[in-house]
Amino acid sequence: MKKHYQKYCMHFAYAIISTSTFLFTTRAVGQENNSLSISGNVYKYMKDKDFKLWSLLHDTIIETKRPVLFLSNEIPSDNQIIGSYSKTPNQYRYARRDDRRGNYIENELVDTSNEYNNDGGLSEIVYSIYKNDSSGKLYVMKEENLKSIMAFIQTQELIKIVEKQGYKVYETKEAYYENYYYIKSKTCEVKLDNWTYNELKNNPSYITSLDNYQIKLKSLVQQTIPHSKTLDKYLGLYRIQKSKLSTGNINAWKNATSQAQKLNDQISKLGELYAGNPSFVPFDPMTNTRRQFTDSLGASKGLLGI
Repeated sequence: MKKHYQKYCMHFAYAIISTSTFLFTTRAVGQENNSLSISGNVYKYMKDKDFKLWSLLHDTIIETKRPVLFLSNEIPSDNQIIGSYSKTPNQYRYARRDDRRGNYIENELVDTSNEYNNDGGLSEIVYSIYKNDSSGKLYVMKEENLKSIMAFIQTQELIKIVEKQGYKVYETKEAYYENYYYIKSKTCEVKLDNWTYNELKNNPSYITSLDNYQIKLKSLVQQTIPHSKTLDKYLGLYRIQKSKLSTGNINAWKNATSQAQKLNDQISKLGELYAGNPSFVPFDPMTNTRRQFTDSLGASKGLLGI
């Protein structure tokens, strides 16, 4: 360890600025994920993923009275880690070396809100500091690890929600991709992800609503089959007769196209309800039926100039 770091740590007992005051008065805490609960189940996940929670050392540079924060080599015990935490408002980067302008020193945790020009002296990894609500002790965690933990906690909560509603939870067994949990509703495979979590929080009957939507959509798509046959009949006549196609057939074709367009509009409007939702896959998407209908409708409109 560098001499200057040893020098500053020698003065640890003489720190004149409270770290907790320094951390919590910089900005008001009101950010997303500003609390964290580490249960035994969550802690096991952290150990399996090798996610570490470091103790925090703090000191004051005697010459400038500037408080400095360091990662401790000490890893807290299991009993110390399990509990509830409050997140401090700031995020930090680890200093790989001294800043030549004197803004930070090697091994220091540097507040990212300080707009220093990072010339490689600061790590790209972002750290967050959490205060244990019971002990008041401060701990440090990588922000990327925190996001994984929060996703795990959310997934566990989501599993409880859907199991309470009577659904069986499945897990994928991917060899090269990250595994995920899902359920099988009446009409869909529903992925237990952030999108589904938010939908269920807003509407506890979301999965039932999704099934009702799929049933109605399937009914409308099935109604396209006779329309496709009618349009294909006139498309076939046009290929044979072209300009010799009778006025009666042309008018009937136009009427059939108009009726098909109305049905297509109904399907499109209904589809807007869950447009952009990537978290469910219908068991029977009826893709070919829908494509045949839209192809026949598009071809008819193009030839008729509608």
